[in-house]
Amino acid sequence: MRKYFVTGFYLLIVGGILLLGGILMGANRSVVWNHGFKVEQHINETYPLTDFKNVYVEGNDTNVNFKLGDRYKIHIDGDKSQMPSYRVKKDTLTVTGKKKNKHVGVDVLGRAKVTITIPMNKTLENVNLRLADSAIYINDVTIEHLIKTAKDMDYDAQLYIKDATINNLDKINLYDANFEATNSKINNMTLVASQYSDIVIKNSTLVKTSINLNESSLKVKQSNLDSMNSLANHSRITMDKVVYMNTNDFRIFSGGHFTGSDMTADGLDLSTDDGVIRYLDKDYGHEYQNKIDAGNLLRVKATKGSITIK
Repeated sequence: MRKYFVTGFYLLIVGGILLLGGILMGANRSVVWNHGFKVEQHINETYPLTDFKNVYVEGNDTNVNFKLGDRYKIHIDGDKSQMPSYRVKKDTLTVTGKKKNKHVGVDVLGRAKVTITIPMNKTLENVNLRLADSAIYINDVTIEHLIKTAKDMDYDAQLYIKDATINNLDKINLYDANFEATNSKINNMTLVASQYSDIVIKNSTLVKTSINLNESSLKVKQSNLDSMNSLANHSRITMDKVVYMNTNDFRIFSGGHFTGSDMTADGLDLSTDDGVIRYLDKDYGHEYQNKIDAGNLLRVKATKGSITIK
């Protein structure tokens, strides 16, 4: 046993020396085990691509960024041994990531980073993202159909959308993850969030949205909601400066809470079985209704939760 301990101790020392040397050289920064400790090479390159309309990305430990630019291209940044592969075939860009299964000890470089650029006058038809332990950034791009799903993987892939237009956003599964949309327009979104996930919508318009929450939170600020339906269990919903168009229906179960302030709606239909409704600093017991036949209606029904409208 002592022999193995001493051998392991010396291997860690060797790995630390290689890591320090790589940092001092300024390029190689990760120590990997591949039949012995090695300092991994760092790749930071941009490659031109032929035209594509669809994107499929799959893998772990890979951050992906979509943006507009001068031409079709892909930029890859990270350890050489962990670099994702890519190809364009039949109008589809396919990017496949690699798992960090060789890494032992200290890794100061971090995950692989992939940036996909499309020309400013182009849009994407289909984007399918199957990523875990990753982050996805969509900036300025217009996408007809976006799917983010990882049913057979970890769900903790973050999704950030900014200044973008997404016409169909399906199968968004969040597990202890973040979803954030800023200055964007999103149509036909289906989202399931659980295990302390956070959903934040700012300065955006959402049309025909379905959101299911379990032990998670939804925060909407300075945005337009058109025909949203939400089921929430042990979750909190916060609305600030929101305009409601058509019927927006929120159902809250098992101790959830709905809070709204400075909202715009033609009618209100609020009720709770075991809680209190507070509207404009006045308690209304278990029910408050005002113009429930209005075209632009906010409906909130709770079982064991409170509803507060300021």
